[in-house]
Amino acid sequence: MSDRVRDRWVAGEVALNAWSTFGGGSAAGVLASAGFDAVTVDLQHGEQTLEGLGDVAGAIERAGAVPFVRIDWNDPATVMRALDLGARGVICPMVDTAEEAAAFVRFCRYPPLGARSYGPVRSAFGTGREHSDAANAAVLAFAQIETAGGFANIEGISATPGLDGVYVGPADLSLTLGFEGFADLASREMLDALDRVVASASAREVVPGIHAPSIERAVEMARRGFRFVGSAGDTELLRAGAAESLERTRADARAG
Repeated sequence: MSDRVRDRWVAGEVALNAWSTFGGGSAAGVLASAGFDAVTVDLQHGEQTLEGLGDVAGAIERAGAVPFVRIDWNDPATVMRALDLGARGVICPMVDTAEEAAAFVRFCRYPPLGARSYGPVRSAFGTGREHSDAANAAVLAFAQIETAGGFANIEGISATPGLDGVYVGPADLSLTLGFEGFADLASREMLDALDRVVASASAREVVPGIHAPSIERAVEMARRGFRFVGSAGDTELLRAGAAESLERTRADARAG
């Protein structure tokens, strides 16, 4: 099965992720069809619900992108349900310690690698042992680094067996570390923190990821070593596109 995210990494390229906060599957499917490598459905702060995730994940996958989900908490039932409904990548928020990261990973994997219960609703990998073996190899587990504790323990978190990556949440990280700017990816204190995350993750062969939903910041983060970059979100894209359309229409109408 196609996996644009891993294909990018194998080619030595950055995988670009779009963030989906709108309810329903239409917006997520549009993002996927635009060519993003992954689309992450935000169950923590977005409008989407776990009950509707299956249809949204299917829309993303049919458009060729890898369906990710940010769950609302490090809860075994939520992790397993999201995977059963078709997510192929999971981002777990507010991970503070290596122990919390290990607990998260445990429920992303079937035995003997973990403790995920068998019962996929939307399986992309067949059935039975065929499914469990393929899912163990394919599912991507990312711990979100967005707290002072998570940042302090980045080396231990990155060394968690079975963890595929870490994903920085700049807004919460800037708040919990007491930075002067809010989610300011250009500030010196933030850049120093991000460089530590990249170095720690890369040294332990896990993927460093980050939320950076603007062209300029996404490019800069990729150049700093992040390999999974949230380069756009549905809210930002709609707002920017609507504002540009409105401005140009009014300007041209006045000129005419």
